[in-house]
Amino acid sequence: MAIKILIVDDEKAILSLLHRILTKFDFAVDVAESGEEGIHKILKTTYDLILTDIKMPGMSGGDLLNYVKVKVDQSLPVIAMSGTPWLFENSNFDAVIAKPFSKEELLEVMSRFVQITEP
Repeated sequence: MAIKILIVDDEKAILSLLHRILTKFDFAVDVAESGEEGIHKILKTTYDLILTDIKMPGMSGGDLLNYVKVKVDQSLPVIAMSGTPWLFENSNFDAVIAKPFSKEELLEVMSRFVQITEP
């Protein structure tokens, strides 16, 4: 069974790029353009990993993290994507990856939480 990943970002180009990369590694990938949309998807589907931008209009990645950890599953890994990762070093995110990042950097961080299968 494929590992299910949710990507939450308000930039469609990033969602599209990450979706394209991760589906090549046989992940089942859903995308959400806001934290609110992400929560709607989380309530309908069980995910193995969430990748979220931090700064988004409306619900932030931090708000999404708090919702997931308190109301959904404390053990569900949530990785933040940020242009200012040093601001989140002591946060409750399971990992923070600095934007822009390479495919290799992304996969390395994700491999701490899920099995990566080479295409």
